[in-house]
Order: sequence, then structure tokens, then C-alpha cells
Amino acid sequence: MNIILASKSPRRKELLERLGYPFEVIESNWEEVWSNDLSPLDNCFNISLNKGLEVLKKTKGDRIIISSDTIVVKDSKVFGKPKDRNDAYLMLKKLSGSTHEVITTFHVFQVVNDKVIEYKDYSKGEVLIDKLSSSEINKYLDTNEAYDKAGSYAIQGIFSKHIVGIKGDYYAIVGLPLNKLYNIMKKIMK
Repeated sequence: MNIILASKSPRRKELLERLGYPFEVIESNWEEVWSNDLSPLDNCFNISLNKGLEVLKKTKGDRIIISSDTIVVKDSKVFGKPKDRNDAYLMLKKLSGSTHEVITTFHVFQVVNDKVIEYKDYSKGEVLIDKLSSSEINKYLDTNEAYDKAGSYAIQGIFSKHIVGIKGDYYAIVGLPLNKLYNIMKKIMK
């Protein structure tokens, strides 16, 4: 069965490779739309759903499509991908010296004979970040690592030196809850 990752994220691609199934990447061009009527978790699920549906519509045959979304939440405020350097700076300033939650949702669409079976789940973790100086934030932003990441940082990248600790699912923090996804894939692929 053809497996498709509906994501342009190199981190998700790298993580999915760890499951050992051959797959291809087809980027979703669905624009991430946020609704004030939904909770952060429901918004995250909605974005993941629509990314997957967009790729589902432009592919054919028996296939499995995996889509995902990640958000950072602190004090009920959601920190998505930064719009620009100033936005990234402000996010990191607010996350500095405190704990926040990272939530990753995912959808798996199994298509057999044009019948679609949908699976979905999520996982989360908490991240404690060092108190960052303005100089440290600017030095990090100079690396350009922050700009396509929820919360403006990558826990597994250069920013890792500022991570005091985590609780929960590390892979959800990186961007794809591997264990939960693996258990769904095991059922589908047997």
C-alpha cells in the first residue's frame, strides 16, 4: 500500500522514516486557518485534518495518508509559526524562563477501493526553557532555525542548549507522536 506523508516538514519526514515503512512526501498546500470558536486542541486537529484531506483529494488509488500539526500553548495562548523575526523574538521572550505545552495531532487516512477509514490521535509534552537574554534570542534567530517552527524553536536543533527539561512525549514535541502513529500503522499494515 502506498504511504504518503502530507507534510513539507523535514522533521516529520525524518521521524516517519524511523517506523520503517517506505513512503513518499506530497506537500499539502492547505492554508492553516485558525478559528476562535475552537479550543487549541480542536484547532490543531482541524488543521491536521484539512492538510490530509487536501492531499487525499489530489491522489488516487489505495493509499495511506498521514497528516499532522503541532502547536505551542502557554497560558491559554497559542504560539504558531512566526510571521517574521520580530514575531519570533516576541514568542521566545514570552516562553523564556517558563514551562509551556506542545501538542501534536495527526490523522491517518486509509483508502481501499475508494472507501476512506480515518484514524486520529494526539500527544503532548511540556517544555521548560531557560531564562533567555535578548542577546541569546537574537543569536538564535540569526541561525534561521526558528522560522518554520511552532513557538519559534526546534527542541532537537541548535535551541536544545536552552531546554532545561521536558515531560511527556518527546516526539510530539518534535512534531509526530511516533508510538501512537506506529500502533495505528501496525493495525493497518498487518
